[in-house]
Amino acid sequence: MEMDGRGASKPLWERPVRIIEGFNRILYWVSAVGILVSSLILTYEVLMRYVFKIPTIWEIESAIYLGVMATFLGSAYGLKDGAHISIDIVVRALSPGARRRLEAATSLMALVFTGLVAYQGWCLFLEALSKGWRSESLWGPPLAVPYFFLPLGMTMLSLQLLIQILGLGGRNPGGQRQSHKD
Repeated sequence: MEMDGRGASKPLWERPVRIIEGFNRILYWVSAVGILVSSLILTYEVLMRYVFKIPTIWEIESAIYLGVMATFLGSAYGLKDGAHISIDIVVRALSPGARRRLEAATSLMALVFTGLVAYQGWCLFLEALSKGWRSESLWGPPLAVPYFFLPLGMTMLSLQLLIQILGLGGRNPGGQRQSHKD
């Protein structure tokens, strides 16, 4: 246990959880900016192609990469905030205890999946980086850049799932504040 400024003890996990959730919030804002920039790029392309009759070679690919970035980097914050899509018509019919057990089981399965995807994503990123892979388009950007977003996003999603499973975060899977009375 650590001591806070008032002399009260804090659990050791509190600071790492705050750091992870804070980093996920930063990635959420990076995702939002990515969506905005992608929209501006596509608007620019429409103007250049149809108004000025000057097509560009980089806009579609960059907009796709920004969309992928936004999807993966924003996923962990979406989980924390309860923003992921869920179909809960059956779940709502369950007792609270059965609902908690089902959430734990599905969260564990998701953690295994996201952990494996993160691991394979890091392997792919490192291979693309070490071998200097480039896109085959006319623009030809290095593929290590867009390949970085998947493993980073899946790693952060895995950490957020772990926080959720252990009940260490500020919100539960449904996005409501956790009560420590249970």
